[in-house]
Amino acid sequence: MADVPKPISIFMCERVLRDVLRPDAITLVNIHSTMSVQAFPAIVPLVFAYAEVTGSNQEFTYQFKFVDNKNEVMAVSNVQKVAASPNKHLSHKLIGAFQGLVFPDQGNFNLLLALDGKDVAAMDFQVLMVTQETVA
Repeated sequence: MADVPKPISIFMCERVLRDVLRPDAITLVNIHSTMSVQAFPAIVPLVFAYAEVTGSNQEFTYQFKFVDNKNEVMAVSNVQKVAASPNKHLSHKLIGAFQGLVFPDQGNFNLLLALDGKDVAAMDFQVLMVTQETVA
């Protein structure tokens, strides 16, 4: 049976930092499970998708997708190729960036991770309108 990587985690965040000297060291900044916006349509200038999957001694591809509550694709990242790991005990860190993501209205959305073209992990999140009165 093929050495298919398995998802460990999936996150959406404001920024992903990778250590230059230790590429396996990752810092996620401002992890989101809810996005608060002041008006719709809401445009998010930059958001990152991050996932960690088990090590694989075979090459594979990954892609992130944002879908709405009707399962319609809103945005997709480029398909990225991942080289085989020399040590199957080391996990793979997968990163995707999305610029200008548009949310037409508040509601529930999903961030999906596809490995070799098959959706394998999902993260549910909400986009909500917050007024100045709510913030105060």
